[in-house]
Amino acid sequence: MSFLYVFMNFFQPGIFWTQLAEFKPMLVMSLLAILVSLPKKSVYARREAFQHPIFVWISLFFLIQVLSLYSSGLSAMLSGFSTWLVFFVFVATSVLLVSNDVALSRYVWGMMAGGMFIVVFGILAVLLGWPQALGGRAGAYGMYENHNDYSFIVIQIVPFLYMMRTITRNTIARLLLAASLGTCVIGILLSLSRGGILALVLEFALIILFGMTGRKRWMWVPVLVVVGVAAIGFQWAKRAENQGSNYTAADAENSRFELWDAAVNMIMAKPILGVGTSMFYDHAQEYGEISHDNRGKNTHNTYLEILTGTGLLGFFAFYKFISKLLRALHRPFLPCGPPLLDAVRRATLIGVYSMLMRATLDAKVQDWSFYILATIGLVCVMLQRAAEARARKSEVAVAAMPAGAAPMMTAGLL
Repeated sequence: MSFLYVFMNFFQPGIFWTQLAEFKPMLVMSLLAILVSLPKKSVYARREAFQHPIFVWISLFFLIQVLSLYSSGLSAMLSGFSTWLVFFVFVATSVLLVSNDVALSRYVWGMMAGGMFIVVFGILAVLLGWPQALGGRAGAYGMYENHNDYSFIVIQIVPFLYMMRTITRNTIARLLLAASLGTCVIGILLSLSRGGILALVLEFALIILFGMTGRKRWMWVPVLVVVGVAAIGFQWAKRAENQGSNYTAADAENSRFELWDAAVNMIMAKPILGVGTSMFYDHAQEYGEISHDNRGKNTHNTYLEILTGTGLLGFFAFYKFISKLLRALHRPFLPCGPPLLDAVRRATLIGVYSMLMRATLDAKVQDWSFYILATIGLVCVMLQRAAEARARKSEVAVAAMPAGAAPMMTAGLL
């Protein structure tokens, strides 16, 4: 169930098969997952996971999204509640599901499989001329229909593809993961997303820094610099060719500055709780000169989107759950747990930093990336705590044995 649940979340069955939408398939999946997970014993105390600062602050962040809509009336708040409840239920259900190392492995594989379905879909859309490839750029459907949105799923799964390959011994699985990494690079290039290629190059730099070990890893730095600069230049050129003379990189830059100026004015006017989550496009013209092409657009910056929508309260909650997550992930794991835990810790750390960079160029508050990374990071930390507690308990038990008993016990086990 841990594999299937997260896979279906990214597959988005109610959007892929619109006939299923009225049956709310992901809500049904969540209820089924809860029923399956509750009877199973977890190796860590679930209550402690729900009391962890990461979970507390992410829950408060979701709640603030709803409260920020108070000025729009009760109906808007109820609509916001139904939207953000989906995110909360997914995080809580995932914590219940991932009760041991095996479940974590299946969950990560499910996330990678679901993400790769979207990545491959976007590539096929370009190659086969499907309508989802708007403007000839790789895109999928649902949360990832836009070429920039599509790049987020790539950035999310790349570090996990790499780190899982480092601990996988099965040759076929290693080849599949390597092929998936290459496919992700192709997906970013076909998306023509400038922010996407910048984030991907940064992500590979972080893989060298956090994912690799030993001095030889630094040999990859000059290779990345050369390939990265070439890839960025290629992406800029192909995007300019795709856009034509009607919309240049300078136009895109000026467009963002126009939106950002309005966002700053909005934050100054509504600093505490903002104008309401995801409501920037409704109020932007009240706080700045917005050209016709920019009307109805978001801020194109996740941090400004949070500040304009939910003010300092929302941004503080976002900062707290991210900072708590990073602090927990930066703590090196003792080698008492399986290699999976440290590999997932490193992948999550790389993913969070890469997503923080990617978020500067697009507004993606309602995206799974930050929330699933927080979920994986949280359960990974809880599983490591449990492994360390078992190790300490074992050490105490051995220390309490009479002299000579421990060696004899070990010899008996061998």
